[in-house]
Amino acid sequence: FILVPALLGLKGNLEMTLASRLSTAANLGKMDTKEDALSLITGNLALIQCQAIVVGFLASITGMLMGWGPAGKLNLDHGLLLCASSVVTASLAGFVLGIVMVLVIVGSRAVRVNPDNVATPIAASLGDLITLALLSWIASLLWADLDQEKWLAPLIICSYLLFTPLCLCIAWRNSNTKDVLLYGWTPVLIAMLVSSGGGLILDYAVAKFHGIAVFLASYEWCGREPGCCPGLKNVHLPSHFLRWLRTRGASSEG
Repeated sequence: FILVPALLGLKGNLEMTLASRLSTAANLGKMDTKEDALSLITGNLALIQCQAIVVGFLASITGMLMGWGPAGKLNLDHGLLLCASSVVTASLAGFVLGIVMVLVIVGSRAVRVNPDNVATPIAASLGDLITLALLSWIASLLWADLDQEKWLAPLIICSYLLFTPLCLCIAWRNSNTKDVLLYGWTPVLIAMLVSSGGGLILDYAVAKFHGIAVFLASYEWCGREPGCCPGLKNVHLPSHFLRWLRTRGASSEG
């Protein structure tokens, strides 16, 4: 249970920031041509994969240290299962939600709707559902493999270790995402550590109050809902600010 809040938090840390970046770029006309749109979308999806894989891996390590460290017991098979489940869930959820955000923003621009008003609420609502569904499905597959050959989890981890440099290279070579790749790690990692602390509290609560995990989605909704309006405002502000800078620059040149 320590891992669950950290993975659910990726919805706000990665997908909603992706929605904000793409919405702002769309409002500034940086997605009006096919070449610019493809460059922006490819770079951002590669960036999301880099961040999701790294955060998923670190979240699993943090979960193992918090959960098994005090007891002094570490099960290698369970550790590999936890790491593989976390990485695959973070990567697939990031990819699926990233594609959804791209389709929503492109569709919003096609029907002349401000994507700032559409993309962020959809990311917030779909993030929990997709992440929890993927985590439960992947963990069940890996758990079944533990009783058989035990090769699936190590294979997944090694595959993502080889896949990450490719995404890193794509994001680094893209001018739209290079700065985020360099300077965007600190808030994401701090948010992951805070969410892992919440997962530790959840783990103790589940051990003491049996059945409380059933209400996890309700708790997550209660924590998310007060932040939706500020989140929407945070998406609007960059678009308005950059538009104002462009207008000011144009008037100065005139």
